[in-house]
Amino acid sequence: MEVAKTNIINLQNELIGTHPIDPNFFANWLLSEDILDTPKRRHRKLLEHPLKREVAIDIIKDYLIKHHIDESQIERFKRKKEILDKRGYSDYIKNQHKFPKSDITQRGNCAEVILSEYLKSTSLLESLVYRLRYNTNVEQSMKGDDVLLLNILDLKTKIIVGEAKFRSTPDKTVVNEITKGFGSKKLPLSLPFLAQVIRDKGDEEFAESLEDLNAEMHYLDVPIINVGFLLSNSKAANFIELHGDCDNDSLVLISLGIDDPCGLVKDAFDKALDELTENL
Repeated sequence: MEVAKTNIINLQNELIGTHPIDPNFFANWLLSEDILDTPKRRHRKLLEHPLKREVAIDIIKDYLIKHHIDESQIERFKRKKEILDKRGYSDYIKNQHKFPKSDITQRGNCAEVILSEYLKSTSLLESLVYRLRYNTNVEQSMKGDDVLLLNILDLKTKIIVGEAKFRSTPDKTVVNEITKGFGSKKLPLSLPFLAQVIRDKGDEEFAESLEDLNAEMHYLDVPIINVGFLLSNSKAANFIELHGDCDNDSLVLISLGIDDPCGLVKDAFDKALDELTENL
């Protein structure tokens, strides 16, 4: 029995990497435990460190800005500031930023952003494109992969495809949605989108590499790791443990259970908007 537990530990770390260590933000914010009871459920349980909420909001605020708004748009905001009076400038920012106003969309986006940044910390892979910047309707979630991470030096080394879910209260249904979606190994859907964005930025060669990878995906032996993420209250891990079995041996389930997850999302988005409107 102990041998089986050891194998599961090694597999989890191999698939997504170990939980970050200090001084990484996620090491300071979150406690981590790999649950070891069954090979059909590779579960990493994350819990919030006591008294770290304000620090987390401040960092997540920065993540939200980075994922939703590109640097050139922020520069445009700054130029507008020079020609608008105080009232006009404030109204302009509030009307032009790319943050969703819908609570549901904010929560989904925040879960996606946290998962992306966490997996970048553990796997050392890159996202290449902050996809939320390209959402044509900010009030609705985007189609495609919530998280897609690759090795930019060798695209065929490893790929992580992640799906993020937010629930104020966890239930069996949301866990079943994750495991059904990853019932078999899930290939990335967003490589053509990434290629187009990269091409628009002027890197034709790299765009073609992404398109070639997409065309050959079914024939290449590329390690593809699937990650299902549930951000919810302190009972999140319990529902993963009860309902998270899956035959996909490349799937890792991550639960993040925190007190008042809705409050975390609202406070982080509010602080991000405040920073845009007050500090530019």
